[in-house]
Amino acid sequence: MPDYPGRVSRRVLPAVALAAAALLTLAGCGAHDSTGQVSVTVSDNAADHPYEVKVFASTGKLSEHQRVFPGGTADFAGVPLGKVTVRAGSLCPQTTTVTNDAVATVTLTTTGC
Repeated sequence: MPDYPGRVSRRVLPAVALAAAALLTLAGCGAHDSTGQVSVTVSDNAADHPYEVKVFASTGKLSEHQRVFPGGTADFAGVPLGKVTVRAGSLCPQTTTVTNDAVATVTLTTTGC
């Protein structure tokens, strides 16, 4: 059957449908994101040097890390959902719960351990 202008070839339609399905799959249409965000502030009263802030998943595995100066804040994305522990050198560790609908906030201090 010859192709005419304005007429879709029999091979084009299945190819377009397959491409659309692949795009929706890769784009995560309706997919559940199993990660969240944590915002960590290092207290102003901490010693005047940068701290390596580390976020640990409930399994104990290191999830994220970043260097932060006293008074500064680091924002971590891609953190596993659930309970996490945030540590930085001699500062008091903090535990928080990460959800995918809100940013968890933590302040690391030198007191209250």
